[in-house]
Amino acid sequence: MSIEEIQNEIVEEFALFDDWMQRYEYMIELGKSLPIIKEQYKTEDNIIKGCQSKVWVHAELEEDKLVFTADSDAIITKGIIAILIRAFSNQKP
Repeated sequence: MSIEEIQNEIVEEFALFDDWMQRYEYMIELGKSLPIIKEQYKTEDNIIKGCQSKVWVHAELEEDKLVFTADSDAIITKGIIAILIRAFSNQKP
């Protein structure tokens, strides 16, 4: 599936909710399904600088595709990361 197709799918999913509170709750649920980064990658080299929350992102090249894992200490941020990983992981660089 292309990045654009995944993005459209995500937009459609969020459009099903009537208000922002439901969307936030859905985002939190998405964060719970985040492919968690291994502890060995929770380093300063993998932290997103300038973010209020702590966010670690790691990428590996597997069969010509980038595969991302991540984690955060904040539940909303974790949900945002889950959405980004869903769109960009398993894509060609």
